[in-house]
Amino acid sequence: MNLNNKNSIIKVAHRGVSSLIPENTIASYKYALTLNIDMLEIDIHRTKDNKLVVMHDATTERTTLQKGVIKELTYEELLKYDVGIWKGEEFKGERIPLFKDVLSLVKSTNVVLLIEVKKPERYIGIEKEVLEEIKESGIDENKIIIQSFNRESVKRFRALNETIELGVLLKKKHQFIRKDTIRQISKYAQYLNPNYKIASKSFIDNVHYYNMKTLPYTVNDEASMKKLIELNVDGIISDYPQNLIKLLEE
Repeated sequence: MNLNNKNSIIKVAHRGVSSLIPENTIASYKYALTLNIDMLEIDIHRTKDNKLVVMHDATTERTTLQKGVIKELTYEELLKYDVGIWKGEEFKGERIPLFKDVLSLVKSTNVVLLIEVKKPERYIGIEKEVLEEIKESGIDENKIIIQSFNRESVKRFRALNETIELGVLLKKKHQFIRKDTIRQISKYAQYLNPNYKIASKSFIDNVHYYNMKTLPYTVNDEASMKKLIELNVDGIISDYPQNLIKLLEE
């Protein structure tokens, strides 16, 4: 492993420490903040009554075992959903967090908040609302990165705010992304974060050529972590940040 690069790897806790504690819960975030992480990754949706909430899926079934669609429910209705018990009885009672509560949690730490806006095409105007909540929280904007698969949404964030760092996410189907496309993205984003399976040396070199950083997701096994570090990625997004930290400290 490239020891020089190893020391600079950005350690990103994906949805908290989702390998141990129910994802995207306050309990998961609090545990992540006890570790030597650099970034905490979260996901944002909007409720029927225009509350920004932290959850990965647009529906509730996977993590609450009850059916529901976030955009069709008020936050008060969502509070009836338990997002902990699916992971074990010891997590019973965890609720879907508000975005503002996570901002408050991170505000006094040294950790950067990596915010993925999920399906922004479903939530017209969500870019402005996310930025307003960030401003109202009083958190240092240098501790915020906003990312999405939706490039038009990322462009809207840039039009609304010239300073917050932004990222574009890439799926496996973008394996053959052209260098010129990377150049175009670099005009409005500082990060290009791919599914780790498409993070080749040429891709990483091209991202760096245009002065962007790359944080591949979601890297959960040690062999893949080592390979990506050798390829000179800037950081790693993992459900197992505790294992990534241990690897980097060896």
